Amino acid sequence: DFQLPTANADICLNGRPVCQLEQADDEAIFSTEPITLQEKIDNYYLWSRRKFMFISPPKSKGMIFGPLPAALPVFRVGPDIVELVPKFKYVGLWFTSTHRNIFAAHYAEQASTARRVANATFAAVKSHLGSLPVREGLRLYMARVDCYLISGSEISLDVDSRLINEHVEVQQSFLRRLLGLNSSSMLTILYTETGQTPIKVRRLLRALSRLRYILNLPGSEDLIVRDALLDSFALYRSGKPCWIGDICLVLRHLPEPICVTDKDLRTDDGVKEIMEHVQRVLDADLQRDIDSFEKTHLLRDRVERIDEGEGQSRMGLVTRRRRHYLDVPIPAHRRAITRLMLSDHNLSVERLRYPGRYRAAAPRELRLCRFCRAAVEDEAHAILVCTAHGALQPIRETFLREI
Repeated sequence: DFQLPTANADICLNGRPVCQLEQADDEAIFSTEPITLQEKIDNYYLWSRRKFMFISPPKSKGMIFGPLPAALPVFRVGPDIVELVPKFKYVGLWFTSTHRNIFAAHYAEQASTARRVANATFAAVKSHLGSLPVREGLRLYMARVDCYLISGSEISLDVDSRLINEHVEVQQSFLRRLLGLNSSSMLTILYTETGQTPIKVRRLLRALSRLRYILNLPGSEDLIVRDALLDSFALYRSGKPCWIGDICLVLRHLPEPICVTDKDLRTDDGVKEIMEHVQRVLDADLQRDIDSFEKTHLLRDRVERIDEGEGQSRMGLVTRRRRHYLDVPIPAHRRAITRLMLSDHNLSVERLRYPGRYRAAAPRELRLCRFCRAAVEDEAHAILVCTAHGALQPIRETFLREI
């Protein structure tokens, strides 16, 4: 039942004055003028006394966004001075007033937490169970790490790559560690082999999903979020920075740019089509890498069963999926076949690709088998062809006989 009186200095969203937000017992009051803000604080303080509520001055903080005045204003809650801080956490989001992106502190805090949780997950599992299976590892990732990496993505678009880079590194590091790959392995395979979505694209899809949610809100309800959306559309049309503008900017920076207008973002069907387009662009980009890189020749032209519902299925190309070989139960065997499939092994075709301390990188035709010296030591030669190693032949014969 608490409503602050409006003033000319209030922030307006689509012509609607907004000067307060509430979440349970957390209250945020804001204004564009210090005097008006102090009046609102006094109003809130008097109302709380009438309601026998206590406002904790030590927990109350103030922030100034934009250029600082020559003399900092002093705000009081009753007789107590409110501390001015450069960053503060409100309803789960960190806000900062000393960076051009007000969510910069949130990016840093969530990335740091995600990294700690990821490291703790591997440490805890290793101490109790040993190697972490891929299926369970992906579940733990989605349950314990992903929630921090996507935090705030609905409202904070990744227009500054420097802020999101640590999120990307945390995701890639987790997937590499889970698969048993080295720290400089290819990036594309981290997503094509596990079925995961790159964190940048996942965050964009969540922002588009939030836009669909707002568009589908019932028109009969008087909601601030709808006015905020309409105000964002108005800012976009006038060429000013806004949420809708950030969505359009991120879409244009995909591997295949998606150019949209505000009209495309005004309907649920339009936004749904954009989300599907984003998924197609992502899969096409990943598949292009698989089809073109020399190191991924074992991953090309493979087909998987695609469920079409009602008991029907077909065989076809699936760019992103958790692959069946990742379910091998013995950890050493799983790591061996994973490294073999993903070109992260010790065969000459990979080891001689890069220069060493006392040698230069060798062209592919000179990366010869260490035993027979007659052909390039690649995956097929080592497993199926080479006969120069005596102990290898009976093992190969047993393998071919059993399959």
